[in-house]
Amino acid sequence: MSMNQRLKPVNEQQNSPYDSPFTLKARLGKVLFSVVWAVACRITPNPLNPWRLFVLRCFGATITGTPYVAPSAQVTMPWNVTLEHRSCVGPGAVLYALGPIRLRERSTVAQYCYVCTGSHDVSLKAMPLTIGAIDVGEDAMVFAKAFVAPGVRIGAGAVIGAASVVTRDMPEWTICAGNPCRPLKPRQFEGRTEEAP
Repeated sequence: MSMNQRLKPVNEQQNSPYDSPFTLKARLGKVLFSVVWAVACRITPNPLNPWRLFVLRCFGATITGTPYVAPSAQVTMPWNVTLEHRSCVGPGAVLYALGPIRLRERSTVAQYCYVCTGSHDVSLKAMPLTIGAIDVGEDAMVFAKAFVAPGVRIGAGAVIGAASVVTRDMPEWTICAGNPCRPLKPRQFEGRTEEAP
């Protein structure tokens, strides 16, 4: 399935291109969360990570184990976010979760990355909003200032180079980089074979 096939219109029944495709409840929740995060979480030190996870859970994020979310991270619509054990959202990273974002176990989205589930269908005059789920696999590392586009799956153990623009799926256990991001070579390290991580 191509990325374009994974992008879905948010609301096909919009009366005007200027109407929000989201419900009033979703829009109010988004505003309330941003205020709560700014007041109660943004200035917290790193050891208060459990408090930040509690706040995310209160707003519907699905959290298993103990992931880490930096105080300066930005999350839009946390009810669309799933964070698994030991996943990490670095300082200044943005999870623009208009649609589902999943960070699997031990995956990292490093500082100032932008993980974006929203886009627009430019083939239509009104350019309606579309969303595509993003899945970052186990043990994957997305280095600083990378952009991950809607509908992308990053394979387990993949490494995405700094400032890369990821517009399509990246394979497992592969070092990838560039604009557009592309696979460069297998990820090798001591104790790892091609058959097993």
